[in-house]
Amino acid sequence: MKATGPTFAVVLLLSATLSGCIGFGDDEDSNSENQDSNGEDIYSIHCQEYDDLERCWKLLVPDSVEKDTLVPLVVDIHGYTQDMDKHNNITGFADLAIEEGFMVVYPDGYENSWNAGDICCGIAFEEGIDDMSFLLGMVEQLIETQPVDADRIYVSGWSNGCSMTQMLATQASELFAAAGCMSMYLITAPSPDYSPVPFMEVHGLLDDLILYGNAAPLYIFGQEEGWAKEGAMQNLEDWRKMNNCSGIGPEMITVEADYDIRGYSNCDNGSEVRLMTLNYAGHNPYAKDCPDYQLDSAGDLLWSCRKNPTGIESTRILWEFLSGFSKSDEE
Repeated sequence: MKATGPTFAVVLLLSATLSGCIGFGDDEDSNSENQDSNGEDIYSIHCQEYDDLERCWKLLVPDSVEKDTLVPLVVDIHGYTQDMDKHNNITGFADLAIEEGFMVVYPDGYENSWNAGDICCGIAFEEGIDDMSFLLGMVEQLIETQPVDADRIYVSGWSNGCSMTQMLATQASELFAAAGCMSMYLITAPSPDYSPVPFMEVHGLLDDLILYGNAAPLYIFGQEEGWAKEGAMQNLEDWRKMNNCSGIGPEMITVEADYDIRGYSNCDNGSEVRLMTLNYAGHNPYAKDCPDYQLDSAGDLLWSCRKNPTGIESTRILWEFLSGFSKSDEE
């Protein structure tokens, strides 16, 4: 995907967007408890003040990344009730980043939630937290302080983080080369200035929290009936319309015993749209098991850990999709 302007224009645009609404103080770094197999710290924690709140993120810059070589950045956003520490232990993006030499940042939501628009989710939504500006400000700072290739910035997330992912992609399409996320739908209208962004959603067919099909009650969050109109296939079609994809229906791109991938390949701006269906997975589509601290008092997995039993490497497949796009290739 070709860039809409020089790299510095992205920074200028973000600075203008955030002017007067984002007030970051001095960056405070601390070492994470997360370590590699040699017992060495592999993450740094960064905290700054925004709207009188301390907002933090965890950053992984693999040792292979050199300061004078620009590399991709993945923004990986946790789900409702989760946090950056739990999320980075589940998704597998850290392993891929070390393997392939890109950076990953895990932002921390306010009270373990994200204000992803309309009716979601948790305290962040209830208190009207401006997570859009926080996340864009975080990315802006990373562009300025890390060897980030501004043509290859990607966003992903899980559940509430997936709706936040889609909100970011449709509100700041000039920034992200592609977006892809797990187990949730777009629940807010795109910006009037939206320009098609490649998008892929991964969803477990047996998800009993954010149901795969339409008419999902989702009573656990107490949502309004408007949520029942969505579903994985409907979300795919919503993105088809936004990206102006041709075709009377989705093409089957990959068909395996335990998953398939369908979507549209001929879309505006060189974009594509995909839906990966995991036939035997629940709400957690990641291949990695949840850590022990995500068990309940009875020793069972928390609802957020209902997982992908056949071990499909959904994150790797998603990364293969995302990494195939760059702003410099935009049509």
